[in-house]
Amino acid sequence: MQEELTKYIEGKTELFVPRGSLVLNVPPKEPAFFNPRGVESRDISIIAYETFLQLAQKPIIFTDVLCGIGARGVRVAKETGVSKVYLNDMNPSAIDLVRKNIENNGVIEKCIVSNDDANHFFTTNRKEGNLFDIIDIDPFGTPSPYLEDATKTIRKEGLISMTATDTAVLCGLHPHVALRKYYGLSVHTEYCHEVGLRLLFGALAFSAARYDKGIKPLFCHSTRHYLRVYAQVTYGAEEGDSSLEKMGYINHCTKCNERSISKIPLEKCPECGSNIIYGGPLWTGKIFDGNFIEEMIKTVKNSNTRKYSKMMTTAVEETEGPPMYFLISMICDRLQVNTPAIEKIIERLRKKGFYASRTSINNKAVKTNAPSKTVNEILTELSKI
Repeated sequence: MQEELTKYIEGKTELFVPRGSLVLNVPPKEPAFFNPRGVESRDISIIAYETFLQLAQKPIIFTDVLCGIGARGVRVAKETGVSKVYLNDMNPSAIDLVRKNIENNGVIEKCIVSNDDANHFFTTNRKEGNLFDIIDIDPFGTPSPYLEDATKTIRKEGLISMTATDTAVLCGLHPHVALRKYYGLSVHTEYCHEVGLRLLFGALAFSAARYDKGIKPLFCHSTRHYLRVYAQVTYGAEEGDSSLEKMGYINHCTKCNERSISKIPLEKCPECGSNIIYGGPLWTGKIFDGNFIEEMIKTVKNSNTRKYSKMMTTAVEETEGPPMYFLISMICDRLQVNTPAIEKIIERLRKKGFYASRTSINNKAVKTNAPSKTVNEILTELSKI
């Protein structure tokens, strides 16, 4: 493999990666997978994990169960205060690279490496009495095959983070595939990426509840071709019941663009009486924890990752906002009016007594509890100024 490798620096970590990963549009899976375009995902996870460590104030054990060449796990070992890092992958060639990268970055004493199926890795560690404070799941496609074992192997108050790259499924192009994989129908709307994130949180909540556990979403983001969520896992049947109470449906009217949350799907739009489409069951509670993200912002200020501050600041602002957002450019196209400035729309909505903020999920959208009719009226009025 030596002839095929090249050095690549990410964050404070120098990695040996397959040369093809850096020159081909689609990174090859052989001899081992590495996607340089995933740097933002890895950067944000380093921020989140260091923040979690600072808040926990105790030794933290981390695992990346689908680690590839070890880019995320080795960075966690080198760039955070995590005390122990388990790196696992089924690909023997990837594990060879993991060992090389661990040695190259001087973190051998921190790391434990295994070549195993992810779910078998979880089972083996549970049998040995090993639970993890942070579990990272970053697969090709869906993380759904790993949720059951992850929720059984997470320590009390531990953190599970997972990536999904099957965005076509989560964002409504294949709703019944979403039902099979995430226990809820997806729906293709202007806010479909938030629907996808809520389906991910919902699937994790269902898996945790089976083992008398609940979840507390801390952070999430939608970037390029993937969705990523972070959630703390709480122990107890009451915690599981509390999480399930936050499951529900999103109802969307394709005629008047009204949307709502309900415990059971609605058949008719309450505003115009038209038929509606719906998604779920999915997570309808908060998807951001303001206190945790405030601490993430402090972590960012002490690192070289300040370019993520805006995303996190916006996430704090929308913490108390309602589910779903209005994509302003799409609505203006529908109304055939000019697109006003986002800040002017937010100001006008607030003057009318509604909640309004930007959303970190889409920088061209507005979160508000105003009805669709009011949003349309404001956009029409502002377009004439």
